[in-house]
Amino acid sequence: EVNWEYLHLVTHPFAIVLPIVGAAVGLVGWIAGRDELERYGLLSLMIAAVAAIPSYITGISTADDVAARTFVEPGLVQDHRTWATWAAITLVTCGIFAGFSMAQPKDQRLRRFVLIVGALAAGLVGYSAFRGGKILHGEGGAGAAAVTVEAVAIQTFDEVEAR
Repeated sequence: EVNWEYLHLVTHPFAIVLPIVGAAVGLVGWIAGRDELERYGLLSLMIAAVAAIPSYITGISTADDVAARTFVEPGLVQDHRTWATWAAITLVTCGIFAGFSMAQPKDQRLRRFVLIVGALAAGLVGYSAFRGGKILHGEGGAGAAAVTVEAVAIQTFDEVEAR
């Protein structure tokens, strides 16, 4: 079934992996003095910024439905949404500057500034992804089964203690 939640789960890996890899490779290029690696980092950050837009829109669109589920911890979705908003703002801004930097290939200071901001954006994206990874997905699927098994185990333990 294609819905906002499914689309978010399909689109978000690109917005997570690209800035982390791009910033890392770009910073390694800076340290190694290899301009082509720095430019690869800029290109990855630019593509990641574009990928962040559908990921963010689908995440916002499904957030209320996911938060309403009985097996999702209250506040977890809101926490993820807050960090994702900051990550998206930083990443899209970085992508805009990366595009401008690509148009100014001789401006080494701008390129390196963008890579530093890209590292910050990658950190925010990574933390947002970590928070989002704690959200259980699926209607009555694996997430609900995990909660049910835990509830049965607690109930059984309480019964044993009562004896």
